[in-house]
Amino acid sequence: MSSITESDLHTRFPWSKPVIPSLTDQEKLDGYFTDPPPWDFDESVMKLIEQMFLEIEFMFAEKHAPVEIAIYGMQELFGELQVEMYSPHVEVYGIVRKYTRFSRVLFVPTDNSEMGL
Repeated sequence: MSSITESDLHTRFPWSKPVIPSLTDQEKLDGYFTDPPPWDFDESVMKLIEQMFLEIEFMFAEKHAPVEIAIYGMQELFGELQVEMYSPHVEVYGIVRKYTRFSRVLFVPTDNSEMGL
């Protein structure tokens, strides 16, 4: 079974490519950055992201509307998938929250050293 990569997901879901805002030279000097970190997740998390994207696409397909979502980045934060995004459709936020909850079981520490023991 082949593993899913970030590139694979962007090819299949072109709307999922992170939006990279442009910064002024001063903003760059002030320490702002625009390069989102790569999605460096285990296979199980990548499959969860794929399922989330399928559900988002299905929601828009049911409305006969184009996918309207801007993703700024994804990372693991406090033991769950953090999706930085914007959509004018409140239903998208509900889908993302659902998959954020699902992700909690995938980011459980595997040994005592990660739990501070």
